Amino acid sequence: MGNKKIFWLYFLLSFIILNKVSFSEERKSYKTNYSIKLTGGVSYVAIGDMNTHLDSMNKYFLARREVSGSIEKLNNWSGDWEVELRLDNSSKIGLGITASFIRRRNESSIYIYEVPEYGRDVQFILRPEIKVIMPLGINLYYPISSGSRLKIFIISGIGWYWAKMTEDKIVNLIYPLGDVYFDNRYWEVENKFSLGFRGAVGLEYILTKNLALVVELQGRYIRMGNLEGTVKYETNLGSGLTIVEMGHLHFFGSGDYYYDLDIPLPYHIQEDSNETEYIERDAVLDLSGLSLRIGIKIRLF
Repeated sequence: MGNKKIFWLYFLLSFIILNKVSFSEERKSYKTNYSIKLTGGVSYVAIGDMNTHLDSMNKYFLARREVSGSIEKLNNWSGDWEVELRLDNSSKIGLGITASFIRRRNESSIYIYEVPEYGRDVQFILRPEIKVIMPLGINLYYPISSGSRLKIFIISGIGWYWAKMTEDKIVNLIYPLGDVYFDNRYWEVENKFSLGFRGAVGLEYILTKNLALVVELQGRYIRMGNLEGTVKYETNLGSGLTIVEMGHLHFFGSGDYYYDLDIPLPYHIQEDSNETEYIERDAVLDLSGLSLRIGIKIRLF
């Protein structure tokens, strides 16, 4: 509820500021301009616990003597796209209502040769994915330099973010006679409302009366906890079994083993463990980072 109050307070203050400035400029007969801004570029996103988990698991298995393949992290770098409805009703301030989408996914695998120690080989296949939608964001534009063609802005913003994160882990136990047994886990969690904050420097170069080239360098702070959903375990070992549980996603493990993500916490007694730096806490999806985007601003009316 606290995040929602901040969001709507920011939204209300934005319109109060715009209306106040618009009123003060009314004597100058400044006309409100409406435009659409389309930008695309590249962004760096921290990601956080998911990549810590994947990287630690890869290092753990690669330390074994007989392995092939690797477990890959989600790419921190990818495309960044945003659409924005821009309102300039004053020469001193502007308002943008914006939306964007972020997606990261991959598939990687590692094969462990355990014959003859255990009489079987083991294959791990991992399919992690994150999807993040910002259905509504608000930007305030403050011009710091305004020429006949080139304008420079300081931009501050707040956004409402919805995130979904999943991981499909397939474990195949391959025996010398060709028998294959699996022990799989799939979880999916989401956070339906989280606030993120953004600050940017933007350039706007006017090409024609209704068209401008825009460039933006943006920094973002978005950390999403309270990831809640379900996990499903399936195996054909023995008589076979399928179990489904619900709850919050946890991050746990240590540098002596590897860090994992799952909804139920494993049985662990800290006092009796020889593991160093053991962690048990709620998982966090960290979308903080930087983006550089280039695009166009089209004046509508």
